[in-house]
Amino acid sequence: MRYFDYTATTPIDKEVLETYIKVQNSYFANTSSLHSLGQKSNALFEQASAEIKDLLGLKQHNIVYTSNATEANNLAIYGIVEKHIRGKLITTKIEHPSVFEVFKNLERKGYDVVYLDVDEKGIIDIKQLQREIDKNTILVSIMWVNNIVGSIQPIKEIIKIVSGYPKTKLHVDAVQGIGKINPDFNFKDIDLFTISAHKIYGPKGIGALIYNQNIDLYKRLYGSSAQYGVKPGTIDVALVVSLCKALKKYLPLTEEHYQYVLSLNRRFRSKLENQEGIIFNSCLKASPYIINLSLPHINGETIVHILEEKEIYLSTGSACSSKLKKPEKTIYNMTKSELLATTTIRIGLSHLLSQTDIDDLAQEIGEIANV
Repeated sequence: MRYFDYTATTPIDKEVLETYIKVQNSYFANTSSLHSLGQKSNALFEQASAEIKDLLGLKQHNIVYTSNATEANNLAIYGIVEKHIRGKLITTKIEHPSVFEVFKNLERKGYDVVYLDVDEKGIIDIKQLQREIDKNTILVSIMWVNNIVGSIQPIKEIIKIVSGYPKTKLHVDAVQGIGKINPDFNFKDIDLFTISAHKIYGPKGIGALIYNQNIDLYKRLYGSSAQYGVKPGTIDVALVVSLCKALKKYLPLTEEHYQYVLSLNRRFRSKLENQEGIIFNSCLKASPYIINLSLPHINGETIVHILEEKEIYLSTGSACSSKLKKPEKTIYNMTKSELLATTTIRIGLSHLLSQTDIDDLAQEIGEIANV
C-alpha cells in the first residue's frame, strides 16, 4: 500500500498517539469542575495552550479549540461579520469550501462579497486587493497555502495592506501551511487564523481558531462560558495536548522536511514533465507538498480508481468537496479550462515517502497517460 493523500489527512504520529492515550486515561476530569481532578485537567489544558502560543510567537491571542478547521473557519468568519448588518467582504475564488461556501451564504444574506481573481499559478493580484479594499471592508479572508495546487499567497504583503484599514480584520486559513512551510510573516500580525491537527500528524477531531484578544467575536453558540463563549462545552484535554505535542514535534522540523519533500517533488516532475498527455497545474514555487496535474484524456476519478486497484491512493482534489463531481474550481479559475478542471488529480507528499515510492507513482501515472 502506498499513500499519496497526505494533503487530505495524515496518519497520527506514534508519539502523539501515545500522548493522547496517556492524557485521556489520566486527565479525563472536566476542566470546569472545582475538585482537584478537574483543576489538574484544567492546569494541563492551560499549559498546553500556553505552549502553543509560545510555539507560534503569540502573546495577545486567544485560542478556541474546535472539532476541525471547517468549524474554526466558520466561527472566525461569522464571528466577525455577524456583528455588522452590512459591509464589504473580500476573499478569493480558490478558497477551501469551509471558507468559500460561508462567503456564498453571506452573499445571499446581502453582504457585498468580492472574490479576488488568481493567475495561472494560483496567486492573487495584490493590486486588485488594493483597489477593492476600503473603509467599508469588514473582513479579508485569504488562505496561506492552497489545498488543491499548493499556491502560496503573499500573506506578508496582504498583512501590510489590511493594516492600513484599522476597522478591517484579516483571517487566514493556515491549515496547509503550518508545520510544512516556514512563514515569512509573523502570526501575531494576523487577526484570526485557523489550523488543524490531523494535517500535521495529530489526531482528527481538533482544530483551532486563534485570534487577537482585542477582537470580540459574535457568539453563534450558546451554553457555558468556556473558551470565551465562542465554543461552549466540555473541553477534550487529550486532544488539546495532542495538538500541542504535534506542533512541538513538527514545527522545529519544518525546514528539514520541506527540503526533503522538495527533492521528492522535483524527482517526480523530472520523470513526467516532458511526457505528452500530462499537464502540471502546480507551479514550481508552490508548496512542494502538493502536486496537481491533469491527464486531459481521462477523468480524474477514473485515474484515482485505476491507481486504487494497484493499492496506490491519491485524490482528485479537496476531500471536503470530492463527492460533488463538479469541475475543480481552483483549476478552472487558474486555467479557464473545464477539461483540465475535470481531469485533475492531486498528489499529497510527505517526509514519510521514499524515492522509490515517488518513482513507482511516476511510472504508474506515466503508463496511464500513454493509454
